[in-house]
Amino acid sequence: MIGSFVGFVVIPMVMAGLARWAAARRRRGLAAGRAVHFRCRLDGRKGRLLVDPRLDGPVFLDRSGNATALPRGGEALDATISKISRPPFEKVSLRYRMPEGQVLRLRLATHDARTLGAWLGEQTRPVSAPARRPLLPTAPLWAVLALAASLSVGLATADVALLGKQTAAEVVRVDRDDDTCTVGWDGGAQRAAVDCDTTDVRSGDLIRITALPWPFLGEAVNTRTALSVVAVLTGGLGLLGLGGALILNPLACTRRVRLARRARPAIPAQAAGGEAGEDRWPVLDDGLNYANLAAAARHGDRHRPGPRVTLPRRGFGRTSISPRIWVLTTVLGTGAWYVLGFSSAALLEDHFHLGHWRFLVFGTIGIASLARIGWVATDRSALCGPVLRAARSSTGEGAWQPMRYVRLRRDPGEMALVLFRPEGGDVAAPLFLQPISRSRGSERRTLGGPAPVGEALVLDTGVGPLVCEIDGIRYLPKGRATEATTDPALTRAELRSFAESHLRPTGRS
Repeated sequence: MIGSFVGFVVIPMVMAGLARWAAARRRRGLAAGRAVHFRCRLDGRKGRLLVDPRLDGPVFLDRSGNATALPRGGEALDATISKISRPPFEKVSLRYRMPEGQVLRLRLATHDARTLGAWLGEQTRPVSAPARRPLLPTAPLWAVLALAASLSVGLATADVALLGKQTAAEVVRVDRDDDTCTVGWDGGAQRAAVDCDTTDVRSGDLIRITALPWPFLGEAVNTRTALSVVAVLTGGLGLLGLGGALILNPLACTRRVRLARRARPAIPAQAAGGEAGEDRWPVLDDGLNYANLAAAARHGDRHRPGPRVTLPRRGFGRTSISPRIWVLTTVLGTGAWYVLGFSSAALLEDHFHLGHWRFLVFGTIGIASLARIGWVATDRSALCGPVLRAARSSTGEGAWQPMRYVRLRRDPGEMALVLFRPEGGDVAAPLFLQPISRSRGSERRTLGGPAPVGEALVLDTGVGPLVCEIDGIRYLPKGRATEATTDPALTRAELRSFAESHLRPTGRS
């Protein structure tokens, strides 16, 4: 039972978390100006996409030593899943149209595709002055994990050394087959099996042991053997991590940059099949345009079961929800709290009859839940300042842009604003999908929200979310906005999830 739980639940969760964490580290390194080398395929060729300040721009270097320049300022056309498997190993095929019109196809991990799709579509920013010391490249995941493992072993050793009880124990029995000794201490009241040198130890001898603290009461380790093992593990893992982050990875990045410079990067020829002229949003095929989404919003507002949508019950200010409540729900709003509560209850009372193993199983789950809560709080806390400043800014500053919107909702009370250009008519394609925070309605047992269709003033906060003002009320976002041109596949999936029967004729509302 424990093996199945660990194999099918814990290990996939850990691998998915490590994959997302590694992708987030690459994204932050890219934003900080560090050298980031992405593993990917370009039109079927394996290699790495070099984003390095020592190069004039991003360059793809394949395994044969051929280099291809990918100038920024183009457009990400679409992204489709090319390898369906577990999330950590899922691959996405990203089509990128360069400023000259050529279309390239990059195959890389899902989160890296989102990062590169947005980054390649931006214009190159001029560098004011070169840094005195170049930043180290983003450390590889294995080096960071080695350092984390070394730190964990060190902390566990410090915990045992400070809270454990060091005493002399009497050898009760020697097992030469397993190279272990059964020892007793506290007058024989406590007994445990420890590693020992069975060639020199005899029954009745005294050896130094360390009685482990809670939650492993009743267990012990040989002090001399444990110190040797801890020194090897901590020193070996620490040297491996530091060597990889400070020596091996910078040398490998420098070698790739030299190969890219010698290969004289060249822009590839025009892709066959006329991909450059395709429309990135085939609205005639899937019906995700302004008219159909507006009809779906009106129909859902009238006929969807559940509470009605009325204007929000505002408190102080012009926002749809109190800024303090919004900050708390944004920073601490994650489902990991339920997992943490379940694991804590399982630790306090052994409902599954696992004995001491429950501390290992549910303790690991609790630590992973705490890590998830901390990760979400760290990631979302960076959004609070820009969003609140945007919500308090004046509409006369010129940064607010007029747009048309369609408000969609799904159970239980989730709402999103689909934003369109003011022009374009009924066949206009969506630009952004911005979820909004849940609020209370002005009437009893209603949800707060705008009308199904209308016009809005939109302000980009610069960190992902958009603040929308509709009829004098500023709706605070619930997470980052999804840009249709950067991630069309995700936008389509979200729109279909919200709109459901969006292909209803526009005449029936």
